[in-house]
Amino acid sequence: MFAAAIFDMDGLLIDSERIIMAACISAAQELGMMLSETDYITVVGRSRVDVIRILTQLLGGADNFTLAMTRAGQFLGGYEVSYPLKSGALAMLTALQNRGIPCAVASSSAKHEIQYRLQSVGVLDFFATITSGNEVLHGKPNPAIYQLAAERLGFRPEQCMAFEDSENGARAAIAAGLKVVVVPDLKMPGDFVLANSFGVLPSLDDVVHKLDEWFC
Repeated sequence: MFAAAIFDMDGLLIDSERIIMAACISAAQELGMMLSETDYITVVGRSRVDVIRILTQLLGGADNFTLAMTRAGQFLGGYEVSYPLKSGALAMLTALQNRGIPCAVASSSAKHEIQYRLQSVGVLDFFATITSGNEVLHGKPNPAIYQLAAERLGFRPEQCMAFEDSENGARAAIAAGLKVVVVPDLKMPGDFVLANSFGVLPSLDDVVHKLDEWFC
């Protein structure tokens, strides 16, 4: 049984990854650059620094990266865009709150983006703490963000269950010593994550039915 829950945000709680990926790919194509879904998935869950580094290389340099991301931002309507809550997220968070289980977010996004996106769908107040990618030296798949999130909740990593959608995020949680449930979004996890995760479920609706088994 676990005493606390730590969640990724984009692609797990918020249905944002597909929309952002489509905008980035469309922007690159419009500008004559090559960026595939397979390319984009390599950066999902990573820190902003890593995303910039990898996409800069994939797009052919810093100037191309700046042009493509500026155009992608125009497609998205700016940074303060609202993305829908994933199915099952509200029911899951409500059920955990009713059980008295403290919850936290460990997301590679910037803190102001996390707060805005969670507030815009009405779930910000479910979380006792938020840990963002710019608060740790190394982002996912490095374990630092999950270690810090667990520390802020006041629990040891092994007392916490993590919920992730991406390979990089799941690897971070596993390396930090948390049990992780993966709810895949853009891609199924690889063999290492499948072998070392606590479980893989198709949606957060399925998570709701497991809470009595997992939490005190």
